[in-house]
Amino acid sequence: MPAFQPTADQFRAFRDDPYDGPVAQVNILKFKVKAEYRPEDPEYGEAISGRDAYMRYSEAFTVAAAEVGGTTLLLGDTERFFIGNGDWDAVLVNHFPNRQAFIATLNHKDYKDMARHREAGLLCQELIVTRPTWVGGKKV
Repeated sequence: MPAFQPTADQFRAFRDDPYDGPVAQVNILKFKVKAEYRPEDPEYGEAISGRDAYMRYSEAFTVAAAEVGGTTLLLGDTERFFIGNGDWDAVLVNHFPNRQAFIATLNHKDYKDMARHREAGLLCQELIVTRPTWVGGKKV
């Protein structure tokens, strides 16, 4: 079921997992048609798409993730469903050296500021955490 944030149980399970190797996160994204900034946000009233607002978040998140060794591997618009069907707008894949690096990105000094773009633009998502076995054609 699509959501906007992890539940407290989901976050604790991720945080407390003893696996200390790399993690890749596959985000399946659905954007709002029009961004919905809050009245206190500097962008309030801007006539931009939810996708464009989310791109602001993604760009800032990529910079913050890089500070702890994380990388955005892919951000792509959905072209079509070749197998199955759905109603998603984009896919985002991030790679982190370990789960602590991802959590550090969420605790980045600028995260709250960048997150307003996510909140304005994102309708819902699925986020699948993986333990990579191959990265860049090489076994991990």
